[in-house]
Amino acid sequence: MKRTTTSLALLALCVAGSTAQAQTLTRATSYGTHTVNRPVMIDSVNVNNQKFTLSSLLKTAYKTEGLKGTSITAAKSGFFALPQPTRGASTFSSYSFSLISPTFTKGTLKLFGRARYAVYDGEELLGSNEETLSESDTVPAVSIPLTLIATNKDLLVKVLATSEDKACADFKLVFEPEEGLPQLDLQAVEEGVRYINWNYLTHGKRLYYSNVSPSGKYVLVTYSQRDPKKGVTYQEIREGATGRVLRTTQSLYGAEWLPGEDVLVMHTSNRAGDQLVKIDPLSGRSTVWIDKIPSESFVISPDKRTIYFYEEVKGPEKDKQLIRRLSPDDRQPGARDRQELYRYDIATGIYEPVLYGHHSTSLFDISSDGRQLLLGLGTQDWQHSPFDQTTVLRYTPETGRIDTVFSKQFEIASAHFIPGTEDVLVMGSPNSFGGVGNTLPNGRVGNGYEHELFRIHIPTGHVTPLTRDFDPSIDQIEYHTKGKAFYLLANNGSRQSLYRLDVKTNKITQIETKEDVVRGFGVADQGNTFYYFGQSLNNADRLYSLEPSGKSKLVWDISAENLRGVKFTPGKDFVYRTPDGVDIDGWYYLPPNFDPSKKYPMVVYYYGGTIPLDRVLETTYDLAMFAAQGYVAYSLNPRGTVGYGQSFAADHLNAWGTKTADDIIGAVKAFVAAHPFVDGKKIGCAGASYGGFMTQYLQTRTDLFAAAASHAGISSISSYWAGGYWGLSYSTVASEGSFPWNNPDLYTKHSPLFNADKIHTPLLLLHGTADVNVPPSESTALYNALKILGRTVELVEITGEDHHILEPERQDRWMQTIQAWFAKHLQGKSQWWDHLYPKTPLDM
Repeated sequence: MKRTTTSLALLALCVAGSTAQAQTLTRATSYGTHTVNRPVMIDSVNVNNQKFTLSSLLKTAYKTEGLKGTSITAAKSGFFALPQPTRGASTFSSYSFSLISPTFTKGTLKLFGRARYAVYDGEELLGSNEETLSESDTVPAVSIPLTLIATNKDLLVKVLATSEDKACADFKLVFEPEEGLPQLDLQAVEEGVRYINWNYLTHGKRLYYSNVSPSGKYVLVTYSQRDPKKGVTYQEIREGATGRVLRTTQSLYGAEWLPGEDVLVMHTSNRAGDQLVKIDPLSGRSTVWIDKIPSESFVISPDKRTIYFYEEVKGPEKDKQLIRRLSPDDRQPGARDRQELYRYDIATGIYEPVLYGHHSTSLFDISSDGRQLLLGLGTQDWQHSPFDQTTVLRYTPETGRIDTVFSKQFEIASAHFIPGTEDVLVMGSPNSFGGVGNTLPNGRVGNGYEHELFRIHIPTGHVTPLTRDFDPSIDQIEYHTKGKAFYLLANNGSRQSLYRLDVKTNKITQIETKEDVVRGFGVADQGNTFYYFGQSLNNADRLYSLEPSGKSKLVWDISAENLRGVKFTPGKDFVYRTPDGVDIDGWYYLPPNFDPSKKYPMVVYYYGGTIPLDRVLETTYDLAMFAAQGYVAYSLNPRGTVGYGQSFAADHLNAWGTKTADDIIGAVKAFVAAHPFVDGKKIGCAGASYGGFMTQYLQTRTDLFAAAASHAGISSISSYWAGGYWGLSYSTVASEGSFPWNNPDLYTKHSPLFNADKIHTPLLLLHGTADVNVPPSESTALYNALKILGRTVELVEITGEDHHILEPERQDRWMQTIQAWFAKHLQGKSQWWDHLYPKTPLDM
């Protein structure tokens, strides 16, 4: 049978079936052509009274998963040639096509050909020509409206041909974008690459824990195979010496190493009740250690004779009609409940309270011999900011002796025994212990979120500050028995670094690592095995072992797996020096196909609160993701964040954006001046929580930005102080010593709501309707004000979500909303926004 597709017909197709923007997809993966058989006709119809049609074979579940495909290229005409079926036979062929759109586009996918075709997106049938075969090469056999939202998508084309067909089954695939919308990125398809997008950020592997067994023989590694709806968490048992995987399972989540043994222990529940079971790490064989445990939250004593359990005790119930507030925190769920500590003796089964009273109890530490406890009592003093106080007791259960290590100190995070001494190591703030660790001049108060270390001699109560001249802020502490030292993980500016504290000399030394941001670590208590994992600006997670020599050995390169085929420009540093000589740490990414001769819009992301942004590739407001959409993407840590020293962090106090805004505005202007490829009239900014406040506040200070996005932002400092669950406690730092009655200017002149008339930047406000941290009314108030003022503003509420947007579908639409807002105002492309939020007659 001769092919009926002629050169003249192909020419007609190019003219009639395309526009100036139309693109022919010429690269595909073929999964072969196979002969298919018609079913034996036992009956003339099926159970639904439907007659058999040949085209129904197209819908048969032919799977391509696991099949090895072959990359093929279309002929110059754009057609893919299919073999002619032999007489009396039918053939089925399948092809996958990668459609890559770094940003939003919309158009029509047209399939030209004269056989039977079906186009699928996963399991979803997008279009088919069923039994009606096209008579012409100039009229599409299948036309499919197609919307691509910053994605890499694979479509499957199924082809059914018979020897009775009058024409060959060759086909051609053409995409025609709507006027003004981008084409597909066929260059990326040709190169076999993809870009970092929201799908990339929510899928793939991510490390969470690396717990080393007491001897160092094994490492328990926990990671997830991320998928918002079908994600799975795995645990691996690895050999400590080599990192070799010995076993993979999904049944060890929450397991921990038994003190002094290379045996796992974990809580399980069954019909008989709650149990603690011991688990052999290699075989997975479990045995019941303790039956019918009283609580799920527990700490095992190092001597394995005692287990300490936490129990939540319900306080007085609130009246269902009239509620008398007992304290400013009484509005919070569980504010009247208390945490009690119980001691369980394994040998006798005796279960008894450790302390009795109406204050919550925390078990900070257990001595290495199991004989003493460090207990924390939480109290509140509403006449003295920052209100929450901690008393630490040393308790000896055998004798009942209690020694007060210190009483009613503010901003205490943790306390640890220092083995072999009468000392304890305490993590607090520069203000703890009367400010003995405070290095700030003129009596300035330190940032309460800045974590310092103190050594306290229990018999005398003498406090020695260990980190007065140490700029990083301590985040995690773990004692290493064999090395007689503490290992520290600390915020080191935009990095997270590892350190070692020698308890003999009090000297802190940094441990060299291969990653900018160490996200977790584990050390063998009785051995030398040390594991850590993290990532940097230009790579995803990697797992390392740290040799005794100090050399890092790469054990698992998840980054190589996640980034296979991913294209992005490596992130670079940009440090801005303020007029008063302070260096502001920053970094940025350029678009993947960057052309220095072009002008690009820019997106700036910041937090501005007390916690610094990290130099990592994978984050929520991901710079590489925005860069892939055609932006220069820039982040910075302005003054007020911890990890850069006490003075830098203290600029957060009583400022509410003053120096932070100056730093952001100055840094952005300096960046634009230093990089001529940035379009200085098309700069957008975004932030969440305190960063959302900063986004709003910035627009009252400058007209630098062409668009802004504020998620869960604070518009009125006084209403947040009153309405947010943590508004009062956070304000003890951000508004240290200042209240609406003694410093009203701080609460009004720094509140965006009270300066709404100064805002002219198109502003997107986003808020979860169930946000208890920053109430939704914060965005509503500013939205109302800007609507009254006639300014460009949008408010998008995410139903049922709290401060963080976590439900997968809502999270996806939330991120699209931000991206579409910037596309509209920075790239002049409103179609994405209009697709998400079509105009209605009620738009005002």
